Amino acid sequence: MAGKLKEPKVITHYNGDLVCILPIGFYFDDDRWEKIWQCYENKGEALILEDLKRLFPEEPTLQVQELVQTGETRFKKPPE
Repeated sequence: MAGKLKEPKVITHYNGDLVCILPIGFYFDDDRWEKIWQCYENKGEALILEDLKRLFPEEPTLQVQELVQTGETRFKKPPE
């Protein structure tokens, strides 16, 4: 089911290991699901924000998430 996430999504491996956490507003579909799993398999450990930004550089919610993590209070308009 494709669409923007209404709540954070935690993706875990069948054994319970963390794969990644996707933020609210992240656009999620089958193609992105496959990219996330391929990156996880290649890396061999949980994906972090920088991994997701490399996979989905056009995703505006990942840019906003960066502001939250750095503690900046100003909003940068995401690239279009």
